[in-house]
Amino acid sequence: MILYIEDNGIGIKKEELPRVFEKGFTGTNGRISNKKSTGIGLYLCKKLCDKLGLKIEVDSIYGEGTKVKIIFPVRSLTKM
Repeated sequence: MILYIEDNGIGIKKEELPRVFEKGFTGTNGRISNKKSTGIGLYLCKKLCDKLGLKIEVDSIYGEGTKVKIIFPVRSLTKM
């Protein structure tokens, strides 16, 4: 089972995608915007997914939006 989360925001630059799960990484958007970015959100999401045995992936097109995919393994659904 896969949960898709998608927005039509400003997106993330392709070269920054490999770092989005690093603690404190805010990327270009976090540094140039007036928002108070901490770089903790996706870091925590990844940590929680790891603990729960889920997989999380992020894909983004700068200027168009971001897609997050959380993958629930079939084995975990049969245990519920």
